[in-house]
Amino acid sequence: MGNPWRIDLRTRLMMVVGGITALLMMVISVGILFVWRTLLIEDQRNNAAAVASAASITIIDAFLRLNDETPEVEDLLERHIDNFMRTLDGVSFIAVVDINSRIIAHSDIAKYNQILKDSLSLVISGSVRPATMMYQSPEHGWTLEAVHPLQIAGKRWGVLRIGFDANPLRGQIRLMFFLLVGFTAIITAVTLGILYIMIGRITQSLRSLVTLMDETNLGSATSIPLPPQEGEVGILLRHFDMLRQRLAQSKTELISVQQQIYQAEKLASIGRLASGVAHEINNPLNGIKSALYAIQKEPDNREQTQSYFRLIDEGVNYIQVVVQKLLGFARQQPASMDAVLVNDLIHNVIWLLDYKLKQKSIDVRLELDPSLPVVRADAPLISEVIMNLVLNGCDAVDNGGMIEVRTEAKSDDAVMIIVRDNGVGIPEENMKKIFDPFFTTKGPKEGTGLGLSVSLGIVETHGGTIRVHSTPGAGTEFTVTFPLTKHYEHTTG
Repeated sequence: MGNPWRIDLRTRLMMVVGGITALLMMVISVGILFVWRTLLIEDQRNNAAAVASAASITIIDAFLRLNDETPEVEDLLERHIDNFMRTLDGVSFIAVVDINSRIIAHSDIAKYNQILKDSLSLVISGSVRPATMMYQSPEHGWTLEAVHPLQIAGKRWGVLRIGFDANPLRGQIRLMFFLLVGFTAIITAVTLGILYIMIGRITQSLRSLVTLMDETNLGSATSIPLPPQEGEVGILLRHFDMLRQRLAQSKTELISVQQQIYQAEKLASIGRLASGVAHEINNPLNGIKSALYAIQKEPDNREQTQSYFRLIDEGVNYIQVVVQKLLGFARQQPASMDAVLVNDLIHNVIWLLDYKLKQKSIDVRLELDPSLPVVRADAPLISEVIMNLVLNGCDAVDNGGMIEVRTEAKSDDAVMIIVRDNGVGIPEENMKKIFDPFFTTKGPKEGTGLGLSVSLGIVETHGGTIRVHSTPGAGTEFTVTFPLTKHYEHTTG
């Protein structure tokens, strides 16, 4: 069962790319909003300053015509302010403040002659340069105020203050903010939708490739029909097919080389059997020669001749059996999995090695389970494994040594072949190297160093295992395990 917290490729890409897209859109939107807000406020400030500058000319003209101490000045300023309030849009208030922070004219009559004591008014009343500012007024809300000094030729009367309603400006900024947020959400959603479709196509192509990999026979060099794909996925599909063909070719070459190695080791083993086979053939040949010599001496003795003919026939049949067994072991042929009686294979191998074993007076003990199940295997290859293990034991023991070959069933799923000797054993430093190709501690004419390596390859090809246990000076035990195939599982006597 898969991990419930595992996130697939499409989701991860959507999270990463979608997150980056959303972040970029937010940054861009905030930047646009900030620039637009700055430009909008700056434009309103410039407009307010221009209005205040134009109005200040009229106010200064009023001061110049009349004495600023006479009541007519206030009446004239009041008329000007009333005219400005009627002609200018968005004006919240207009005030004329003298240099002592006293209001001498105002759009709100109730504020006439008030002394402004707040810090902002004290700063403004002494201002000698035009200025604009935005603040939140308890009376008018958000206000953009333009301040213009009333002075000319060294004569200074105070300042003109015009307040503009800034709430519509803030409304525009707020509306722009929501529009940008909505635009960002829509663009992000559209981008994610396009990404979802594109990534879905890519992941679908990858899933198709995985399915193709699962269904492909790596052992076949035949090209597979590839779905039409372009871009990187198409290149990946084509290169996968090329890799599969190269693997199939390499596998074929490896099998060929492996078979050559098997055959080389088999021929080397046959060379070591030559003396024993020659002995097995020479004995019946000598008997045949003796029988022929006796027949030639007494050709008219029909009873003796018939007896010698029977002996000659037995000798020829015996030689034929020896040659057939030797050829059956030496012949290179394709692997064939058949029902195999392991006990019979062991008897044949011991029979072939009989002369060599007797030369060293080796005590061969066979403990073969008569109820051993049949296994599905290649008989010549299994015979080669048994022969290699027995020959290794023969080389390891001294004259008069002992080799034990035992078979037994391991529960209901495997058959074991145990080959044990009481020879010199294997040093601990060599235990990890005994299955390496060409590793040997024997002399140059005593072995190729391929026996155990080839045997391991054969056993693993059959799905089995080889285990070795050795005590230096006390002997070595090899245990070969072959799995059973239910189709062949029955008891033999």
